[in-house]
Amino acid sequence: MNALTSSILLLSATYIQSFTPAASSNIVGNPQQRTSTTSTTALDATTVGLYFGTVGGNTKTVANHIKAAADADATVTFCEIEDLSSVDAFTQHDALIIGAPTWNTGAEKQRTLTGWDQWLYDVLPGLASEMKGKKVAFFGVGDQGDYPFNYCDSVGELHSEFERVGCDVKYGRTSTEGYYHVSSKAQVDEEEPVFYGLCCDENQQPDQSEDRCIKWIAQLKSEEFFA
Repeated sequence: MNALTSSILLLSATYIQSFTPAASSNIVGNPQQRTSTTSTTALDATTVGLYFGTVGGNTKTVANHIKAAADADATVTFCEIEDLSSVDAFTQHDALIIGAPTWNTGAEKQRTLTGWDQWLYDVLPGLASEMKGKKVAFFGVGDQGDYPFNYCDSVGELHSEFERVGCDVKYGRTSTEGYYHVSSKAQVDEEEPVFYGLCCDENQQPDQSEDRCIKWIAQLKSEEFFA
């Protein structure tokens, strides 16, 4: 773990302790400098909710690609997890698209350094009755060049915790073909190795993210995720 990541961990420890679902904060640009922003879209809640955490802004970039691709088939509520105003607004969706970056590399949990780190363990477990059977798909952003042994690990954590409360998490698995990471907790070896969701790399392969998102939404449609 490099010096920048160590600095981020120290700053984020204070942030995570003060997080509540109604908080409104986000890290953009330089991840060591926090500025307050508002999500670009605050649509009335519909059947599909796209919720994500972001640190440097890359996850938000990918989230925008996903929303743009999904809007052709469904109106999507678009919200950073720190801007979530109420638990009811989250649980009323029939389907959820959940995304996060991986910053706390090598950790067994709280890998994102976003509001998800507290939300997954302090809020989500109490929602088991509301979340049971709900469709959930996952996406993540990582860096295969600097962190090849922990690429998009947060996707694996998101998958595990939403599965734990009874969500239907079979949707949106993608091939590892075209990636050059060494290992990832987002990866499961079936007949062929696949990711638990969509993984994008805005550092090493930014030119592929939009196309990957378009193909992923088409896949989710074919899997009747939006039905």
